[in-house]
Amino acid sequence: MNRFEKAFIDLVNIVKDDAIKVLDDSLTYLIARLCVNEKTDFKWDHTPKENVAFTEFSAIYMEYLNEQIQTKFWCDAWGDMFMENSGNFKSFRGQFFTPAAVSDLCARISWDDIPLLASGRPVVNDCACGSARMLLAAHKVAYDKGMMQPYLVGEDIDGICCKMAAVNFAVHGCFGEVIRHDSIKEPGEFRYGYIINESLASGHEMPSIRISTNKQDFWKLRNTIPPVEVGEQLSLF
Repeated sequence: MNRFEKAFIDLVNIVKDDAIKVLDDSLTYLIARLCVNEKTDFKWDHTPKENVAFTEFSAIYMEYLNEQIQTKFWCDAWGDMFMENSGNFKSFRGQFFTPAAVSDLCARISWDDIPLLASGRPVVNDCACGSARMLLAAHKVAYDKGMMQPYLVGEDIDGICCKMAAVNFAVHGCFGEVIRHDSIKEPGEFRYGYIINESLASGHEMPSIRISTNKQDFWKLRNTIPPVEVGEQLSLF
């Protein structure tokens, strides 16, 4: 058991709630800390003692992440924790995340099919992104190849998955967006989304998340792709 897993178990014992609910609240806590929206209401009903526990857990997560990326480049601790604790829930929803090594392999194999913007920036989309480990793997491929940082687009119907993807994007310095919707039934619509690290485009280094329900805030860079490509599903597969 690593320190992140132990810290999560300690947090669950303090909050005394379902593990997935505590995981969801932990993600909400981090998103709230990274959120740049001036007025955003987060559902939060924890005690002062629990708030301290969430703060300490978040600090341990960041320390653990920093340790892991020194050797692995990217680390999806949230996805691993979700798979460990979701039990029959993930089977019912068909949520089985691709192992990290397989994600890296798929990203390398698929890279030649990734479209580029006129600026040379790669655009990578995963229409069922889960915790975004496929997109994190693509981010690594671009880095290894010395290319411009890719614009990543994650889509998922599950709210917890979208939160995991948004936090993963933010803490790994990724540039892109996460859209919550059904990419099969409602590909042109969405419930809400997260715009990640907008400030990176202008040279700032602080991670950020902006929450939006405005459709016009999304797919902006994809609008510059030639029309023949806009109607296609951009994906690692």
